[in-house]
Amino acid sequence: MSNTVPIQSSVTPGVVLKTKFVLPGSDAFQNYIEYVDREEAKSEVKLNPKMFETYQDYMGNPEKTSALFTEHANRLSESEKKSLKEMFKTAHENGSIMWQDVISFHNPWLEEQGIYDGKTKTLDEKKLMDVTRLAMKEMQKREGIEKSST
Repeated sequence: MSNTVPIQSSVTPGVVLKTKFVLPGSDAFQNYIEYVDREEAKSEVKLNPKMFETYQDYMGNPEKTSALFTEHANRLSESEKKSLKEMFKTAHENGSIMWQDVISFHNPWLEEQGIYDGKTKTLDEKKLMDVTRLAMKEMQKREGIEKSST
């Protein structure tokens, strides 16, 4: 009979994906569309913490990343933001469900992948955006929505 005590260990995930679904008839969907086009979104202002419920708001938070990005662009121009707003309006009118995904990364994991340098506090944002795009594309494929989500 052994007197060994099991060692407890803690495992921290390198990547966490949080998904929220918003129905088209809900206030959250309409509020999102209105929020995208508000005047404050077009200038440097202090952001309302309550508005960080959506992915776009979260990604617009300068403490999280330097810019909102999409499948095709690392930064969105004003015309691209307007186009995105129109796509959300169309999706809303068509009764589409909005998926709001937030991806969080553990810094030590990012260091292991060569994406973050803890000594210089430098993040390779392009590499992170590219890997995020690949992950989103794979998720869309597995959910069978790759054609409807563009």
